[in-house]
Amino acid sequence: MVTRVRKSTKSKSPLRLCHLADLHLGYRRYNRLTKAGFNQREADVNIALREAFDRLIKLRPAAVLIAGDVFHTVRPSNAVLGFAFRELKRLTAALPAPVIIAAGNHETPRRSDTGSPLRILAEVERVFIADQGPEQFTFEDLNLAVHCIPHAALSLDPLPAVRADDRFAYNVLMLHGQVGMRWISDFGGANINLRDFSQHEWDYIALGHVHLNTEVGLNAAYSGSIEHTALNIWSEGDTNKGFLEIQLPEGKRTFHALTSPRSVVVLKNIDGAGLSIEQIQNQMRERIESVPGGLEGKLVRLLVLNVPRELQRQLDLREIKKWRSEALNLSLELLPPLDHERTGGLSSGKRGNLEQELAAYCRDWKFSGEKGAAAEALIKSYFNLLEERDEAGKPQSA
Repeated sequence: MVTRVRKSTKSKSPLRLCHLADLHLGYRRYNRLTKAGFNQREADVNIALREAFDRLIKLRPAAVLIAGDVFHTVRPSNAVLGFAFRELKRLTAALPAPVIIAAGNHETPRRSDTGSPLRILAEVERVFIADQGPEQFTFEDLNLAVHCIPHAALSLDPLPAVRADDRFAYNVLMLHGQVGMRWISDFGGANINLRDFSQHEWDYIALGHVHLNTEVGLNAAYSGSIEHTALNIWSEGDTNKGFLEIQLPEGKRTFHALTSPRSVVVLKNIDGAGLSIEQIQNQMRERIESVPGGLEGKLVRLLVLNVPRELQRQLDLREIKKWRSEALNLSLELLPPLDHERTGGLSSGKRGNLEQELAAYCRDWKFSGEKGAAAEALIKSYFNLLEERDEAGKPQSA
């Protein structure tokens, strides 16, 4: 579908846009529930979206761009669909601006007959959806054309040929995919090269998929996600979550950090080599007590290296259980020493669990820097998927 209108002028009056991406409504992790019985992390994402929309209403941009992954799954629950529908209605009722959405990989079904969950959102007035093929939406009153390439269209061969529409003063391109491999927040997105889309023709390119607010070029950026929903949240724990405000024609970008995303704390590793069980427990306690404001409600990770299994069994489990009860989630990883040389293989004896062995292999052998981190994140994602299936009561063989 191409929405075209005739424009009356090509004068470049100032235009403000807001760019969001990677909302991941329906994201679930851990076993903590709200009083209403919903997964706490799913509720956290909802709170972040409400705050983002409240901020949009106050900023009053001329248009809102959402660059994919509105939903975390192709089949969000009725509660998630209803929440998204109501929040978009609230936004458009208070903000007389179009909301344009390009589908991401998380909400794009593998079979076209399954249908996209975004379709129901198109029923909200002034919400425009691109979920299958390339779409161009034009707005005469704004002198603006928005060209959307959803995830499904990025797998086409050849790629869609899109060019700026010279009938309009402003042309924006929006797509969801991985530009370069400098930072990987998620897997499953299409690898894209902006040069394939006439990069320099666009006044702005709104990108989704990478969960960090990242500048890709003078006219292109990722807004980042609105909550900590990456596969490896620990790698992004110290980053703000929010959205971008873009001022055209100068292209000035302002990042608006949200206050609602839950705190993610990565504590300094402990090396237990040569330490007694009392020394290890004391160092763990010191790290835990160093968390500003305490553990309550936070997502916390502590990695303790080189702790033999016989010492692990002697730790004060009551104190560890107390810490875990205070945090929303405490990821305490105890890794035994590896008694083999790194010769290209994994440990042949019984060591840490499989996840720990694979992660250690990625950190220490052949891989280095970002490649190693990406490989480790991919491995963790599979184990996280198994955990989520356990929580949902789904068979792991599916």
